[in-house]
Amino acid sequence: KMWGDATLPEGKVTFIVGDDEERYEHVSKCVLCVRSVFFRTMFGIGMKERDAAEVTVSHTDLASFTALVRYLLTDQLDLGEGEGEQARRALVLRELAQMYQVPRLELLCAQALQESVAPATAVPLLEA
Repeated sequence: KMWGDATLPEGKVTFIVGDDEERYEHVSKCVLCVRSVFFRTMFGIGMKERDAAEVTVSHTDLASFTALVRYLLTDQLDLGEGEGEQARRALVLRELAQMYQVPRLELLCAQALQESVAPATAVPLLEA
């Protein structure tokens, strides 16, 4: 998809994430656009973010957003350590995958949730 596609944006973007406004820097716009319809729309059709060097993402935390971007860049899913943490991260990441239109990641998170939810992890997950 990337080779010879002049419609893909050039450059990198820095994301300002969460209430603490933590920075995730130097992410390739081109790769994000190839992997996500949401980013392709954001950076490709004249929205204000197209030429922006920074984009604010206020609806999540840095660890979850980092996991989303790393998946888009590497095709590797990282849910963190610990059974309870993995279930929580899978739940949050699944929501991000829906929002950013990454169906394969959404499916992987749903599978991880299905495998990791047990009586010990269900209550903390529901409380989150």
